[in-house]
Amino acid sequence: MNFKTRLAVLLIISMFLLSSCEVYQTLYGTVPKEAPETTKETATKVVRVEGVQDESNLAKQIYAVATAAPHDPFKLGENPLGPFDKGKSLGFTLGQWLSTSGIGIYSVDNENAELDLSFKNLVPNGVYTVWCSRITFPPEPSIVDMPCGAEDGSENSFAADEKGAGSFSLKLKPLEASTKETASMIAVAYHSDGKTYGASPGDFGSYTHVQIFFTMPEPASDAVKYQVPIKFTNHLDAGFPEQDVFVEVEEAKEEEVMEEKPTVIGEVTQEETKEEEVTVSEGEPVVIVVQETELVSLSPQAEDPDKDTNLVFTFTSPLNENGEWQTTYGDAGEYTITLTASDGESTTSRDVLIIVNKKEETPVIDSASPIESGLTIDETQAVEFGVVASDLNNDPLAYAWKLDGVDVGNEDTYAYQSTYEDSGTHTVKVEVSDELSSASKIWSVDVNNVNRKPVLEGIADIEAGETDTITITALATDDDGDEIIYGISDDRFEQEDNVFTWQTDYDSAGTYEVTISANDGQDTTEQEFTVTVKNVNRAPVITGIVQKK
Repeated sequence: MNFKTRLAVLLIISMFLLSSCEVYQTLYGTVPKEAPETTKETATKVVRVEGVQDESNLAKQIYAVATAAPHDPFKLGENPLGPFDKGKSLGFTLGQWLSTSGIGIYSVDNENAELDLSFKNLVPNGVYTVWCSRITFPPEPSIVDMPCGAEDGSENSFAADEKGAGSFSLKLKPLEASTKETASMIAVAYHSDGKTYGASPGDFGSYTHVQIFFTMPEPASDAVKYQVPIKFTNHLDAGFPEQDVFVEVEEAKEEEVMEEKPTVIGEVTQEETKEEEVTVSEGEPVVIVVQETELVSLSPQAEDPDKDTNLVFTFTSPLNENGEWQTTYGDAGEYTITLTASDGESTTSRDVLIIVNKKEETPVIDSASPIESGLTIDETQAVEFGVVASDLNNDPLAYAWKLDGVDVGNEDTYAYQSTYEDSGTHTVKVEVSDELSSASKIWSVDVNNVNRKPVLEGIADIEAGETDTITITALATDDDGDEIIYGISDDRFEQEDNVFTWQTDYDSAGTYEVTISANDGQDTTEQEFTVTVKNVNRAPVITGIVQKK
């Protein structure tokens, strides 16, 4: 994308919240010119301001317009900067309007998203709305205006306090990801009539005034959980005219206006002031490339052919008055600033494109639990693992947990639940990644074996008669697979492995309490039952026969 295309993209950003009709008019220059007022030679009007503003302009009161003024950041229409019919005073200066700042976080977690924004130097007690719009870049630009949250605009308003501080939090559906062709943006509009207009932003310039905005960058990956740091900007700092607030200017006679259309500088025209002549240098902008955390320090060189004065240099944001900017993590991107050289009568400006490349930093695991790297537990016990990680680049972080090399989780915590099959040594590893680099932590977990007792099948009480053979077969299982040794408490039984046999006789009648046992080498399980041997009558035995005397 060349510089001209980048500039076009920046300018389109300011057109958010335009209706489709307004977009067409802005891009194709069909905004009708206001009919000239031939009945008055002079009249008080208001104009849009652009470029670097001096102290006198910043101290000017700002106004609304009498009727809505469509956005025209490209200056393609016949009347891009005005003059317009002056509306009501907004009650504060241009400098106060431009001093507003805002930061925040846009968080996405799968199908859920959240905006958490904070503002300073808003209009005290002012009514505001927050807009989530979708822009399509050239060559076929378009825009869809949407209130953040509910489609009817019932969730996108907030009010500043008496000191001009404000905050806005909202849970919403994730915004469509930005691409090279289209982008999502968040804009904050002040309503000077104290009213909001539901699904519509209202009349721009009259009652609705876009103060600051932020354009979502293209995502660095396909991650479903990430955060985007937000830093709002205003129209002038973004490099194009202020769109929704205006300053007074005395209009020249109509004949002069029709004869030649003057160019607006701040709040006055070139034809109205001879104090300073502005020249814009031709050619592509100077390109400066740095990495995040490096200092941008411009040392401009210029010549004054008159050689009778010292030149004064000024710089637009984010550079300070010395032409310096200390970048930090999260500043990666492209910034177009304007350098102006002045001899007190004439000024020359030159654009500088500052490209801040991302300085990749490895994520850091700030803390982990358990603290110990070597753990010992018994089978069936559980251990909770967790990490707190950070990334100086503010990149979205992804978590990957592995148990013995097998993926088991992707959150910042993981619970290991051991089973009776887990005796031995295991490893738990977490890897925290920002897609380019990663940090990891490993724990060793020794799981002690927990023996499970054998389980004996039930044995019912036994009844038998004298001379019967009693056979008992003991059946037991062991979940650990241990070898089982059987035993019996009554030595009248003969044992062969798990089979016990007693050959009763005529002297065996009686009741016996018998216990069968199963032992796995560590634990014994027993089963008690009763054996009853009933008496069996025996027929008389004739022992002899003799003759009676």
